[in-house]
Amino acid sequence: MIFLPPPGQRRTHTHVRMQGRANQQYALLFRDYLRAHPATAEAYAELKRRLAQHLADPQTYPEVKDPAVDLIYLAAEHWAATTHWQPGPSDA
Repeated sequence: MIFLPPPGQRRTHTHVRMQGRANQQYALLFRDYLRAHPATAEAYAELKRRLAQHLADPQTYPEVKDPAVDLIYLAAEHWAATTHWQPGPSDA
């Protein structure tokens, strides 16, 4: 379902996750890994900023961003295994 923002408000991209499902753990692990690795979080934020500013075709945004997300998630899985990470609260 697509919702449009009220006039004058910035558009957002919201994901809905079901508690206990794999896609919820994916999001929580990604979030927690970035919180624990601020340099990676900043590099990811910079990538997103540059894509937003310079990508000629916004429809290709996921195609360009997703490989970086995959690499971060692989590192996050390794980090989770070595730190015995467990999903915490799903606060933002």
